Amino acid sequence: MTDKPPKNNKKISEFLAEGEDIFEELNKNLLLLEREMGGASSIIRPDTINSIFRSAHSLKGLAGLLGFPKISNLSHNLENILDKIRMGGLSLNSRVMDILFEGLDLLKKLMDEAGKGIIDDNGINPAGFISRINNILSEKTKKRVKSPFEGLNIPADITNVLTEYEEHRLLENIRQKIRLFEIMVSFNLDTFDDDLKSVNESLSPVGEVITTLPIRSTSPDVEIQFKLILGTVEDEEKISSVLKLDNFEIREIEYVKDKIEDEEAVIHQKDEDKGEECPSPQSEVTSFSKTVRVDIDILDNIMNIVGELVLSKSIISEISRELRSLHGFTSLAVDLHKASRTLDKRVTDLQEKIIEVRMVPIGQVFDRFFRVIRRYSRELGKNIKLEISGGDTKLDKLVVEDMADPLMHLIRNSIDHGIDTPEERRKQGKSEIGTIRLNAMQKGSHVVIEVEDDGKGIDIEKVCNIAVDKGLIKENKVLNRGEIIDILFTPGFSTSQDVSNISGRGVGLDVVKRNMVDLSGMIDIDTEEGKGTRFTITLPITLAIIQALIVQAANRTYAIPVNSVSESLMITPGEIKSVERREVIQFRDRTLPLLWLKRIFNISYSNGDDKQKEYLYVVVAGLGEKRIGLVVDAVERHQDIVIKSIGNPLKNVRGIIGAAELGNKKTILVLDIGVLIKEITYQ
Repeated sequence: MTDKPPKNNKKISEFLAEGEDIFEELNKNLLLLEREMGGASSIIRPDTINSIFRSAHSLKGLAGLLGFPKISNLSHNLENILDKIRMGGLSLNSRVMDILFEGLDLLKKLMDEAGKGIIDDNGINPAGFISRINNILSEKTKKRVKSPFEGLNIPADITNVLTEYEEHRLLENIRQKIRLFEIMVSFNLDTFDDDLKSVNESLSPVGEVITTLPIRSTSPDVEIQFKLILGTVEDEEKISSVLKLDNFEIREIEYVKDKIEDEEAVIHQKDEDKGEECPSPQSEVTSFSKTVRVDIDILDNIMNIVGELVLSKSIISEISRELRSLHGFTSLAVDLHKASRTLDKRVTDLQEKIIEVRMVPIGQVFDRFFRVIRRYSRELGKNIKLEISGGDTKLDKLVVEDMADPLMHLIRNSIDHGIDTPEERRKQGKSEIGTIRLNAMQKGSHVVIEVEDDGKGIDIEKVCNIAVDKGLIKENKVLNRGEIIDILFTPGFSTSQDVSNISGRGVGLDVVKRNMVDLSGMIDIDTEEGKGTRFTITLPITLAIIQALIVQAANRTYAIPVNSVSESLMITPGEIKSVERREVIQFRDRTLPLLWLKRIFNISYSNGDDKQKEYLYVVVAGLGEKRIGLVVDAVERHQDIVIKSIGNPLKNVRGIIGAAELGNKKTILVLDIGVLIKEITYQ
């Protein structure tokens, strides 16, 4: 949910905080269910359907409790259709899956409305969709009177004690001709709860535990026995190996597999005499979680307080240094220095823990795109699959949420412009199924996110021609490949001739670039015509309190985020060479382009002393693989800073990300390395 709720409405904030987690769980498990349907074995795990059912039930209860009737009503109807699926009353097919995904999309829209404070009938009306669900639920299935187990060699001591759900799961395993095993286990009375749980967890990866039945033990005073019915494609040896028990018995239940072919209607039949309502799941009153949900605004406030502590720490450290310089190592100066060091350590620890709390896996955003690709690929008649890696890579929560829209633009760009139709891909000798890959990895204090497709790539000549037609460049101007690709980020630029609900309006990559600037990141494009395109985004892990390198240029002080600095060095003016009208130096077997801070900001020395110096300082900085050398007059020290936004007069100055206050109460500007790299790349 990208829209923040009104801050004065606590009810909406509470609902979105809890509801977002439930929605993400729904989305993840629904996608898992579709993959299980299309898998090689086509075996659908009941745990998946049950998880989706529980999520819909939880969302219904939460929405009803906090006063969101439309969301509660829609969740209730989705719960009904899921209940009928899990109880065997409705076959799971592509038509039903489409309904479930449409319901999920509608839930998302209703929750977005709730975030904007739209709760009444002024917004979206889900009545038409709910009517479609009811039509599916009202469809009758063929009713059989005789026992569903008639003609099958299933022991009566099992079938007579099964619940309705267990009976359905047993029949479903039989219909799929899954092997059935009866496992007898014995546990000590004092520990049987934990022991039985452990056995179920061991068996879960190899099959489905259909039922667990307690039976009479030969030593009822000291132990208890259970009979487990397991459905699995594995053999007895594999089951025995995962059990890891000293004392158990196992035998295969031999049922007549041929008899089940005519029982299809029975398996998908719900006994009308038992009614349509399923008993609601038992709720647990004891919490097993030690986590506490905290609003991100509260964490922001705490981070601001920590930022003030960092500033106070810097002031105390400055006073300590001045005291030692004026009075030497007196007792008072030494005590103040020790207290300053202790405060520094404690504030640093607090800062690290607060940042750790704010960190969330980028996979929270990645998982949302499965549904997007599913919908758009169907609209465009394309076969597209999404591959994800590095979803557990962590970023600041606010950075993750701010990345949702830029990633959406890139995904839609790949779907519409990148991936070809199945017919075109066949002509090119490619698989009919196009692939979009989302990959995230941590590199030092940055996170790199890649969005890659195996589509047609970017036609550089076409981009150049469109730019000329739109008057963005002169017809006779010669541009290199990088400069042409950079045109794609121009506001209003689009290579699409037709406007659709996916693209063609010229709104997209310019928004992505603007978001990257706001997040102190950068974006690169690597493309090969006929092969595909890769967008590479480089971001700092957090934008809260950072460590900076304090430098001077033309008697002015600046801060460079340390996460962008690799090292600093001292050179003589004679080491500077000129290559293609650019100043460079030879650095570790590579050519390092130089950028003078005083020139980029057009500043001069306040005392007029602009003489050539004997030595120059160069700060080697960069993002990803790109590096530049920032020429400064002095490198002073490292210091923790809190970046503050700057006012309108400096807001549009390229190369400045914000301002920070030093311990001496002096305010300085913080450099944006990503923008400075672009500045030197295309100058």
